[in-house]
Amino acid sequence: MSIELLKQEIATLPQERRNELLGYLIDLRGRETDPSYAERTAALLNDKNSSRWIPWHEVERRLDAIDVSEDEA
Repeated sequence: MSIELLKQEIATLPQERRNELLGYLIDLRGRETDPSYAERTAALLNDKNSSRWIPWHEVERRLDAIDVSEDEA
């Protein structure tokens, strides 16, 4: 399957399914680039101290910044 066909298929998905796919791709990238990613992610998700939680809009902003910096590289 070509990337263009994948993009077309993804564009037809409802927002909730695209969010699920986005989460999967972020997780996949992390696992491929960092051997301890799964353990670190689990520890962060299990953190009960809400003062260290990051709102979703901040996560999106940070991810956008990463994408921009990768495009510039």
